[in-house]
Amino acid sequence: MSYTMNAVEFNEKIMKGHFRKIYPVIAAQIVERTGVSSGRCVDLGGGPGMLAVCIAKITALKVTVVDLMPECVELARENSAEAGVADRVDAVVGVAEALPFENGSVDLVVSRGSIFFWEDQARGLAEAYRVLRPGGWAWMGGGFGTAELLREIEAAKADDPEWNRKRKERMTQNPPEHFRAMLQRLGIDGVVEHQEAGTWIIFRKPAEAEA
Repeated sequence: MSYTMNAVEFNEKIMKGHFRKIYPVIAAQIVERTGVSSGRCVDLGGGPGMLAVCIAKITALKVTVVDLMPECVELARENSAEAGVADRVDAVVGVAEALPFENGSVDLVVSRGSIFFWEDQARGLAEAYRVLRPGGWAWMGGGFGTAELLREIEAAKADDPEWNRKRKERMTQNPPEHFRAMLQRLGIDGVVEHQEAGTWIIFRKPAEAEA
């Protein structure tokens, strides 16, 4: 993944700046939809950890942020301490395509915004499926919580046309049918939901009784 700004600037201007309102909303949507509120959660490509922090605040989940940038891993630790959830949010350097977790050891896998930058999206999705316990959920993709929040961010970024151009370019290169076909090839029973506010890949690993 390449950034046009360093990790500290990204953390302050984007994650804790223009985007700060979206993470509590997305976290609430994930928890309400999946019903997962305890156990272990992994946030793939979680950067400075704002989604992880918001999930930890409203659940009893222990969350591990996985990011390829050591600077972001350190920032995730700092942000979790600042938010008072350092006892349940940690961070490690890693990539989606080779997760450092055992088979069936995770209750919830989340990821916002990073899948568009993975070297191998199919492998990353397969890894997410591998580490999920039977009955565990995955919620990955990119979005802004609500259409209203998206428009608010677009207004705030009005002086940065390059940001909106790149966002639309990513959406064009990664349409919903691209991910639906990928899930089918992997044999993963899931849905790809596309709305104005974003695109999300959502699936649940069958419980042992269903397998």
